[in-house]
Formats: sequence, structure tokens, C-alpha cells
Amino acid sequence: MKNYKLKSYILLLVVVILSASCEKYLDESPDDRLVLNTVEKAAKVVADGYVDASYVFTDIYTDLVGPLGAPDANGVVQDSGGNSINLQDNQTYTWGDVTAIFQETPTFYWDNAYEAIAHTNEVLAIIDNLEGDQKRKNAVKGEALLSRAYHHFMLVNLFGLHYDANASSNLGVPYILEPETEFLPNYKRNTVAEVYDLVEKDLLEGLALINDDFFTGTKKYHFTKKAAQAFASRFYLWKGDYVNCIAYSNLFLDGTPEIFLKDFTSLAGSGYNSAAERYSDPSHPSNVLVIQQFSSYTRRNRGYGLNAIQVNEMYRNLFNVADNRTEIGGWRAGTEANFHAKLREYFFRENLSSNSGQPYYIAQVLKGEEVLLNRAEAYLFSNRQSDALADINILANKRYNGTTYNSVTDIATYYNPVTTSGISKNLSGDDKAILELILDERKKEFWDHGLRWFDIKRHSISITHTLPVTQGGETFTLAKDDLRKAIQIPNDALSFGLTPNPR
Repeated sequence: MKNYKLKSYILLLVVVILSASCEKYLDESPDDRLVLNTVEKAAKVVADGYVDASYVFTDIYTDLVGPLGAPDANGVVQDSGGNSINLQDNQTYTWGDVTAIFQETPTFYWDNAYEAIAHTNEVLAIIDNLEGDQKRKNAVKGEALLSRAYHHFMLVNLFGLHYDANASSNLGVPYILEPETEFLPNYKRNTVAEVYDLVEKDLLEGLALINDDFFTGTKKYHFTKKAAQAFASRFYLWKGDYVNCIAYSNLFLDGTPEIFLKDFTSLAGSGYNSAAERYSDPSHPSNVLVIQQFSSYTRRNRGYGLNAIQVNEMYRNLFNVADNRTEIGGWRAGTEANFHAKLREYFFRENLSSNSGQPYYIAQVLKGEEVLLNRAEAYLFSNRQSDALADINILANKRYNGTTYNSVTDIATYYNPVTTSGISKNLSGDDKAILELILDERKKEFWDHGLRWFDIKRHSISITHTLPVTQGGETFTLAKDDLRKAIQIPNDALSFGLTPNPR
């Protein structure tokens, strides 16, 4: 098992140390060093190099959590609804600097993402000089480039501010292009714009090289062509390049967007695990890129979340009909925490006789529903309102038993748009209401996926959290342009000289 406590953003890789995926742990030899002298070995390093940390903890930064307990006669929440609360929970919930370094922390994601990047750089340094089939080499190189682009992209969007007019001066993250060959090399933070430029270069080169023919099984644990297109859809939307967002979304959806949407009425099983397994099934077209990730977020009896009243409010809709996303059942932890069957927990044991280990789940880090909603938003910002509504209605037809949004006036009346800052300031009143609708659908669709946080950053949305009385009862607000939307760089990285995020 990896020693996460000793990791920093620096990785000394004289030889490649395989970061095995969960399913590979029992196959490890005591010495898993690998000499990269064949294309097959290079392919294995890339395949094992995806980040095994989750950013689902970012849901705690958003309006997808609250104090849980039932309010008293004065509307004051006295307790945490039966959930246990620790320091890490409160630090995250109040947008403080998280001092913990293990699962569900910024440090854990930072360390693991840079480890994944180190794997890709080891392969990219040697792949062109290896003997072997050129098409196979190109495919391995393409996957490595896409992986490097993806991990840097998620890092800059976690630890930097959103890409905007100030991207050329706002601090991003170090973009690592070469293997580390010296102890404690000096790194500096690239700007947000520089990181985006480098991500785009890797993304486009990887797209040109990737070849699904060399993957086996579901192929969903790799950057396939579809996964690369879905990533491009996200990248260009977040960058504000709507032309390219639409172009890559079109390539992905290929005229048949319905097949990439889950039918929740078919997911309910005999219990939580059965439904969650069906939801996360890699063979479903909706689940485009899946990664096994260590996380205890599946355990809902600690920390903050949503109670039954808040969940019902989230799924409220203009049509006043049942939302099929609730078909996978409402489950409860503590006395009040409610959640749906999305995160199926598995457990890695140190060895066959051990009772200790770490929980993990199969994260769907790129989804078909996201691509459709990306395109809808890009259409909206391209003055193509009818096309945006058409995409929204493809999803609505699946989620609301065939009901669709036909009246812009009804949408505007229902949402009474409040997102009047950020990039949405360029929209008219009706279009702002449609943006609220898109963001609302994204919020429902990607609960437990960690994407709500990035929508809050992209659209300068403010968030208010209140602690229950047992935790102090204070109210905290994250303003629309709050600098804390760029998560603070981990202490280990700061100790090696990286510039901290301003506060």
C-alpha cells in the first residue's frame, strides 16, 4: 500500500513505481519496479496511472449539504441529525484550510493526481524510442497525453480560480512535462491560462492518437475516443470556447444523445448495493470514463449532507411531477442524512486474512449526461436558445416521464433568475432563466459526482452554510467572487516553495 503521508507534489522516479489499481493489488509482487523497455509495459504504466483519489468531497463546499438536523420552532437546527462531526468535516463545510491529508481532502487529491502525471511522463519520455507496432505506440502515447491533460485540468480547477479574463495572471498549478530525475526539483505555478494552453495541446494531440482497438473489456477504465471527446466537451465549456464545446459534444453524441442517458426506472434493485452497482455499471453508455477511487464518502453517517426535506426540495420541478432520478431509492444514515444509491462501496484489504483496509468506489468521472448539458449551455451562450431547450428536453423527457419544457415564459417565472454575475451577465432575462434551469438539472444529475462545485465557480454563485447549534451555530458565506474558491495549495507543496493562494 502506498504511504500517502510521505508524499508531496515531488515524485522521485528513477524507476517507475507502479501505482496499482484496486483490482491489481492482490497480484503485486514484493518488488513492483518495472523497466520500461516494451510497449506492453508502457501501456501497463499508463493504465495503472489514473488518479485513485476522488474530488467528490467538493460537494461539501456546495449547496448539496446542510446541517441535517430538524429545525426547531424558530427554524434553528440544534444538532447534526445523528451524524458524527469531526474537525475535517467542519473545515471543509466552512471553506477553511483542511489540515487532514487522507481521503476526502485536497492534499489526497493533489498527491495522487501528480503521481498519475508522473506515470504518464515516464511513458512519454520513452515511448517514441521503443521498438514495436507504431499504431500501438501511438495509442499508448495518446492515452498518456490525455491522462496528463485531464489530471492537470482537474488540479487547476480545484486549486486555481475559474478561467476568465484574468486567467493570464491568476495562479494555476505546476504543469509537469518531464519525469523527475533529481531530488526536490524547483517548480513554480503556471498561470491558469498557461495550464489551459498546455492542457489543450496535450488533449488535441492525444485525441489524434488514441485508438480504442488496443483496449479490452468495457474499455471504460481508459481514455477511449469517446472519453476524450467528453473531456474536450468539458474543457471547452469551462474555457468559454462554445464553438469547440459544441463541436466535440456533437462528435460524442453523434446524433443519438438518448443512448447516453440513464433510464433510472430500470436501475432500482433489491437493495442499495444492487441499485448502486447498476448505476455505476461501466458497460452503460452513460458511464464514459470510470476510475476506481479510494473514498469513505460512501459512509453517510458522518459529516454534513441533505435531509429528506432538502432532498425533496432539490428534486422539485416546474412540472410538479415525480423525478425519475429518485427511482433508485432514498436511503438514510444517522437519523436524518438522506442519499441515493449511486456510490457502491467496495473494500480493499491489505491481504486475504486482514480485516483492515480502505473503502473505494467506481467513480464515473465523465458521463454522457454531462456532454448533453454542456452542449445545451454552449448553445445558450451562442445565442441558440431553441437548440439549448431542445437538448434540455432530451434529458427532461427521460427524467419527467415524457414531460418537456415548452414555454420559456413558464421557465422564467419558475426560476426568477438570481445568477446575475459572472459569465451569465452576458445573457438576457429569459436566457438567464434557462441557464438557471441548466444549472438546476446539472445539480440534480451530478449529485455525488463533485461537479456542482465547478458550476459554482464558473458562474460566481455564492453559498451560505450554517452550523448546527451543537457545532457553534455560526453562519458562513462564500461570496460570489470569494478567493477561497481556489482551494489552498497543500502544506507539503507550500513547504517546497510554491506560492500560496491569496486570501
